[in-house]
Amino acid sequence: MRTRVYNKMTAQEVEDYLARGGDTMYVGIGVVEVHGACPIDCETVIPEALAIAMAEKADGLAMINLPYFYPGGTVISNSTVHLTIRDGIDYLMKIAHSLADQGFKRLYFVSGHGPSSMTLNAFSREFFEETLIHPCHMSTISMMAKAYGHEGVMRGLDNMTYGAYKMLGQLDFIPIDPNATEERGERVPTDPAMADFMKLYQPYSGFGATAQIFSDPRQHGGGRIFKSREELEETAAKGVEEIYDLVSHLNLEALNEALGEYQVYAQGVAEKFPRVKRHR
Repeated sequence: MRTRVYNKMTAQEVEDYLARGGDTMYVGIGVVEVHGACPIDCETVIPEALAIAMAEKADGLAMINLPYFYPGGTVISNSTVHLTIRDGIDYLMKIAHSLADQGFKRLYFVSGHGPSSMTLNAFSREFFEETLIHPCHMSTISMMAKAYGHEGVMRGLDNMTYGAYKMLGQLDFIPIDPNATEERGERVPTDPAMADFMKLYQPYSGFGATAQIFSDPRQHGGGRIFKSREELEETAAKGVEEIYDLVSHLNLEALNEALGEYQVYAQGVAEKFPRVKRHR
């Protein structure tokens, strides 16, 4: 295929994909928020790059350019775009209904932002109960933990961030400062009130980010400060390799087959128990 990026295909290319039985879409779900030395859309570009690599592996298409969703505790920064969880659910419901009507019956929503699960899990269940098509939330953090263990998650995200910009042809947006005196964006510790509460609460909740609210934008920092284009290119090349390595660990073909079988099963359940399916 010329490209697997749905937004960049011609209408005939999409029709040809659907006509040969293709029905799989990987949708990159982003956020725009303060992120230290990184561009504020870094947690949009990562899932977009992963969606493309996943589409290549599992004969799907990748939808990009969905950057604005619930950010979590970073709304204190004037660089952060704030939508509510409900806003994101409503927006995704419209997109998913259109995709299903177009013929895409296996939908995967790829996120790179921790609090995205609050939007995506609720959306997935609501959409499933309306259509019996089950959208799957593919969390970058969860995929990396499965592939490399929890200790490998944050280490891997560093290079992958810049690899994602390279894959999307956006490496020029990464700042370079030959006079930088630091190697990383400044990050300061979170306040004890939040840190102590989340440490105690997270084991019970499963996801303590529901309670996050930072008091200083630098608490959500990170990113590298590159002193040369060569240094950036070297890091980005490693990141591209790591993105594809992560995707190689994912059993996407088996998941896709199982998802199709599950949706057939759900249709059978709904025939016996019509209340399973809600109607618009």
